[in-house]
Amino acid sequence: MARKSASLQDVTQASQEFAPVIDTQHEESAAATAATPQTQTNFKVYKLSDVSKNGDFHMEGIDDVWNPEKKRMERIRLLRGFPSIYLEDQKTLTEDFIKANRRSLIFQRRVLRVPSYDTAAIEFLEKCNANLDNPNRKGFKRNTFYEWNPLRQAEIDRQKRMVRIEAIKLAGSASEEEMRKHANYLNISFVDEMSFPKSVDALRNDYEMYAEMQPNKFIKSFGSKEVDVAYVVKKAIIDSKIDLTSKPGTAYWSNDGGFICKIPPERTPHEYLVDFALFQQDESKAFLEQLKKLS
Repeated sequence: MARKSASLQDVTQASQEFAPVIDTQHEESAAATAATPQTQTNFKVYKLSDVSKNGDFHMEGIDDVWNPEKKRMERIRLLRGFPSIYLEDQKTLTEDFIKANRRSLIFQRRVLRVPSYDTAAIEFLEKCNANLDNPNRKGFKRNTFYEWNPLRQAEIDRQKRMVRIEAIKLAGSASEEEMRKHANYLNISFVDEMSFPKSVDALRNDYEMYAEMQPNKFIKSFGSKEVDVAYVVKKAIIDSKIDLTSKPGTAYWSNDGGFICKIPPERTPHEYLVDFALFQQDESKAFLEQLKKLS
């Protein structure tokens, strides 16, 4: 026997019959929700300094830290179910309890979120030597972290942006001579991918791009004495005023002009000659004076 389809009238009638029941359920649900305590858990967020760590990183919950109040080093250890992180307070605990409740902290994709009620973990993180924000940190830790602070991060980002803007301004306002000297110091190529000399505009583009990508190094070296010395040293080498080939590991003035210095095997001649020219010894001062005469 074929099943009769419900008419619009039947559906409407059923809706009207069940409406009081549905309304009652909604009221009971709302009342239950209102009666349930509304709690909000706050978190402290920590981030690893190493941006290359994308997986899970387990940090052992044990460290030797400086206690400024007692003015001595103390061991701290993080245990489940025990409020104090100081080993001195854990002396009465059994080895079985300690073994079963040792804790490590897990950074997932560089981030660790610790609820505010986990006071022991927060205290451990604040006092351990891997925390870059810890004013009492001692020794060296390969893996370090810092507390994520949105306001502080915003200020850091702003400072980075201002430094980048300042570097780009310097790159744009530098004269052609200043740009060439500084570009030489920064090892910016003066030729394009086809080995043709770059135009002034092309070199300026690369110069400004370097300023944008490495603003701190750019600003630190801009207008420095090292820049001028590096330029005249390189020019003297290109113009064959300095002989680096007659005796490997030794620099001479060309045409039997005399000995300059020994070049350490681990250094490039150009870089070492720049450093040598800036030394305060008499031989270095004489070398620098001669370079100035050639420029």
